[in-house]
Order: sequence, then structure tokens, then C-alpha cells
Amino acid sequence: MRIRVLIADDHTLVADGLRALIATQPDMEAVGQASDGREAVRRALELKPDVVVMDLTMPEMNGIEAARAIRAKLDATRIVIVSMHSS
Repeated sequence: MRIRVLIADDHTLVADGLRALIATQPDMEAVGQASDGREAVRRALELKPDVVVMDLTMPEMNGIEAARAIRAKLDATRIVIVSMHSS
């Protein structure tokens, strides 16, 4: 079984790097990408990924708000929030 991952990050370079890293894993597949929080929620509900890798700071809706919205509808989806902020 392959782990289906949605990447949500507003920095294209970071998102592309995560996609490339996931592509090296035989048991993982990047199924989609979102560049803001609202799009992340929409894409998660559409794709129903196993995991969402979510940036904390994004336009439209931050990662925490987006994660809450996703968890409210997709309780089996796991969410990993990443941040460049040390705090």
C-alpha cells in the first residue's frame, strides 16, 4: 500500500523539494499540491490523502486553521505541519 501525500506550501521551491523527496520513497506518492490554506482544504477533501504535509504560514488560511478544517472532515488523514519559525 502506498502512502498518499498532499503537499501544502506556498513556496514553490519547498513544495517541489518535498515532491522530489517523496518520489524517492517506494511506498509514498505525492497525489497533489496546494499553495494556500483554502486550496489545501479543498484539495484534501477532493483527494482524501493519507497524509498532508502542511506549511504553518500560508496565505488565505494558515496551516493550523487548514489542519482543523481538514481534520473535521477527514479524521483518518494525518497532518504534519512544518515551519521555518523556531518558536
